[in-house]
Amino acid sequence: MKKILLVGASVALFSFAAEKFITMRMPEPTVNYHWNNLNNIKLIADQSNLPHAQVKFIIAAIDSLQKDMQKNARLDSAVAIPAQTALPKKK
Repeated sequence: MKKILLVGASVALFSFAAEKFITMRMPEPTVNYHWNNLNNIKLIADQSNLPHAQVKFIIAAIDSLQKDMQKNARLDSAVAIPAQTALPKKK
């Protein structure tokens, strides 16, 4: 009985610790567009009249986001079929 309770408790505890992943598929030009926008935001923040601590926070947050994007990005060579051509034509 104790073993069953121990196993049940460990499963319950580990279920809360499981990581969940979100996968997003975007075309490469879209990713490049957003990447460039983030770089532009960093430049604007650096040239702004904001206090130094706020600018450091903004730039660090963007750098962290870009680093995670680079680390987790995967190139999918499969070509997506547009929605209009994916549906069979009605006769």
